[in-house]
Amino acid sequence: MDKIKYNRINNLMIIEMLKKYVLSLLALGLILWSCSKDNEEAILRQKIDRYFLAWNNQAFNHPDFFDFKRDTSYTWHDKKEGKGSQSIFNPNSGWKQWDKAWNGTYTYDSIIIDTDSLKVTGKFRETTDFLKIIGMPEGYTAIVTYWFDDSYKVKETLYEWDVNNEKMSEVIKPIVEWAMINDSIRIQHIYLKDGFTPNTENAREWKILLDAYKKNKK
Repeated sequence: MDKIKYNRINNLMIIEMLKKYVLSLLALGLILWSCSKDNEEAILRQKIDRYFLAWNNQAFNHPDFFDFKRDTSYTWHDKKEGKGSQSIFNPNSGWKQWDKAWNGTYTYDSIIIDTDSLKVTGKFRETTDFLKIIGMPEGYTAIVTYWFDDSYKVKETLYEWDVNNEKMSEVIKPIVEWAMINDSIRIQHIYLKDGFTPNTENAREWKILLDAYKKNKK
């Protein structure tokens, strides 16, 4: 009987030791998981910070900028429906030429990071000297969401534009009307169908036109 009792006590001690061991492993796993999540959040936040720093410096050929997104990613506006528009990275695209010519400024704050789905959401704002000159100093704002892949590169982007953003076509209308009378050839070349083709050449032409418009209005 004493031997049986001893074996039972010994077995109970072993079971308790195993329980403590398992709990220790679970606790260690939880700590490692938490550290991993914290590390992922730090990586994503650093990627965001460096990307916008490079963007504001127009450093489009810097790794902090071109490594932020996949070579081919997808973009949606307002709602993430359908396949989205395909975006192929080009450091010399028309919009990047326009950014350089007009000193584009971009901010991204109030950031929320979801490490489970590698999703980052924040408030985005963009403005340029062009927008300031035509009468839109606040520029455009949007809630922008980035989805990252396992290599921490953006694979998908959603822009949810603020409904209170001014419409550039309405703000610029008086300038276009003035130009149609005073510089019709230039305005017909650089402003087509309520829009324009962004590039260095057109930015230069817009600067000439806007300088003339400002002098005329003094």
